[in-house]
Amino acid sequence: MTETIRVLIVEDDFAVAALHRRFLATIDGFDVAGTELTAAAAATRIAHGGVDLVLLDMFLPDASGLDLLRTVRSASVAPLDVIMVTAAPDPELVRQALELGVVDYLLKPFRPEDFTARMRRYAARRADARPLDSTDLTQAQIDSMQGRKAAGTRAALPKGLSENTARLVIDALRANTVPITAAALAEVLGMSRVSARRYLEHFALLEEVEVTAKYGDVGRPQNLYRWTGQDGF
Repeated sequence: MTETIRVLIVEDDFAVAALHRRFLATIDGFDVAGTELTAAAAATRIAHGGVDLVLLDMFLPDASGLDLLRTVRSASVAPLDVIMVTAAPDPELVRQALELGVVDYLLKPFRPEDFTARMRRYAARRADARPLDSTDLTQAQIDSMQGRKAAGTRAALPKGLSENTARLVIDALRANTVPITAAALAEVLGMSRVSARRYLEHFALLEEVEVTAKYGDVGRPQNLYRWTGQDGF
């Protein structure tokens, strides 16, 4: 039976909190346990239990997200995962958050598909770790718990994307010595531009495709895509 991950949203902006709630509602396996606007209220809610994952903003009215995280870590509460969802790019804040054990750090503003991909990766890591017992772990199991892929493996494709087409996309990208647009890739493979872009954005989220912007004289910039991932599929 699939585990439901209970999520507490800690965010002082009502609109942003509602956005997080709406995104989570579209992802199977997640349930919003509540929303808190302050660090004090969040600490009390966490102490009561029933929370598996916290989406935590850095800047709260009564304390920083890091202060709340230190309070939670020092208290005798059940294991808790934390993902920072914040507009704070400061290297020192990121370093401190990672030292306090956050499992991911997502900068605002972000694309909905990026949020979804990170939540799914978190759920996959959690599912991989759950069956592990007290016996000695292999290197592959340790890497999986840290979200690292073993050599030769690739994350499952989102619904609506096929492995056969993904192979064609990868082969076409690898065959190009220069970055290519989604329109050009679509023409090479005889597919729609929308479909080509979906595959390209999927691989970009996995950090297997590098995306750069090409600015012209008029109009919006074009994205150029270059394959940087592992060989094969």
